[in-house]
Amino acid sequence: MDIILKSILRRQMPFLIGGVVTGTIMTYYYGFLFAIVVNSTIWYGISYIVSKYYWKKKGIDDQKYIIQYALSKINSRKRKKTN
Repeated sequence: MDIILKSILRRQMPFLIGGVVTGTIMTYYYGFLFAIVVNSTIWYGISYIVSKYYWKKKGIDDQKYIIQYALSKINSRKRKKTN
């Protein structure tokens, strides 16, 4: 795995775990749609603040890198299936 990807995943993992736990609890009590909107907003804010002040980076750059990596893997699988 790419060194940059490992460092990004190491930084983003606490937010992913926290979002899953709180999202599960919120879904049970408040419903799916409410949990998706509110939980995503809360964890985006938390990750933005932590990334900006603790890591001294923009969290959105990490998220863009992860999405680009995932899309490149999906596209490479599609190319292999068509050949």
